[in-house]
Amino acid sequence: MARWSRLSMVVLIMLALWGFGLSRSLEAQVVDAKGQPRFTRAANGVITDHLTDLDWYVGPNADNNWHETKAWVEGLTVAGGGWRMPTVPELQGIYQKGASRVNMDPLFQPKSAWVWSGQMDDARTAFGFAFYSGLVNSHGFNYGYGRMAFAVRSHK
Repeated sequence: MARWSRLSMVVLIMLALWGFGLSRSLEAQVVDAKGQPRFTRAANGVITDHLTDLDWYVGPNADNNWHETKAWVEGLTVAGGGWRMPTVPELQGIYQKGASRVNMDPLFQPKSAWVWSGQMDDARTAFGFAFYSGLVNSHGFNYGYGRMAFAVRSHK
């Protein structure tokens, strides 16, 4: 009987360690050809994309209209400033189908899956990128439900 309880204890420990290993593997899932993480996050929250040499910073709120996003990015001083709103191609560049629930590296930890770009569609709308579907679309400047603010700059 003691042998069965030791065996059960070993199995439980192995399952716990295996589960811990799985959760850690989600921290930086996207890797390059050499097995190095494509993205790294500094203590200040700046995420560096080592493939494109861009720095990213994720906004704190899930519901931002375009004007709020623009004002937040322009006022951002984290890590020396120099931030701007991303272009649609830059947003498409961090899209990684299947990397997480919202198809981007888990390091980003977004509160929503739709991100504004700095590119206007016309005098009343701007483009953004829907990470849940991989599609580009536009919304009116004042629409904010489920819209995220990301900031980007060349790596310093």
